Amino acid sequence: MTIPQMYMYDLTTGEHTGNRDATQRPNGEYILEATGATPTPPPADIPAGHTARWTGEGWVLIEDHRQKTDERGRKEGGTQYWLPGDTWRSEPRYTEDLGPLPAGALLERPERPFSELRAEKVREIDSGYSTVFQALVVESSTAPSAAVVAADTLSLSADDPVGFKYIQTLLAERRAEMLGQVEAASSAEDRKALAAIVVSYPS
Repeated sequence: MTIPQMYMYDLTTGEHTGNRDATQRPNGEYILEATGATPTPPPADIPAGHTARWTGEGWVLIEDHRQKTDERGRKEGGTQYWLPGDTWRSEPRYTEDLGPLPAGALLERPERPFSELRAEKVREIDSGYSTVFQALVVESSTAPSAAVVAADTLSLSADDPVGFKYIQTLLAERRAEMLGQVEAASSAEDRKALAAIVVSYPS
């Protein structure tokens, strides 16, 4: 004879937590009424991101976006989401409750403001200019101070004005070219074009 199965559920959330054999009385009768368990099986086909919940009268499917805890007690999985008002710096949120995500939940991290991306690219271009310029005019192999850079710049401009002017013009033209590309990327639709600008200088 097949032993009846009892389908257990969490007393707080109602979610299906597993199965067990029904308990048998001394007379051989199986106990099919128990706290936190029912002989009614949950749906056989439960879609990903859902779980079965016992309502007291039957099983229903409900969304489950929560993280799960592995055998080491670490949380994993779950649905990341952000709420209106979150920024690109905001950490992803996770729900701890069964059911749909909060109203207005966003499944993708908010984009960084385009103005910030442009400003960062300009800083990258200017920093690259300074780095290459220093490498070409400063003789020291260690990180030079502002005073050393100024002194070596003055020395080179005096000793080799033609060469110094050539370096200045070459780097300035390249910087202007890249800044022009940044300027041309004037709207949020140009994010890819802005990201594609490679900061490089002749050295």
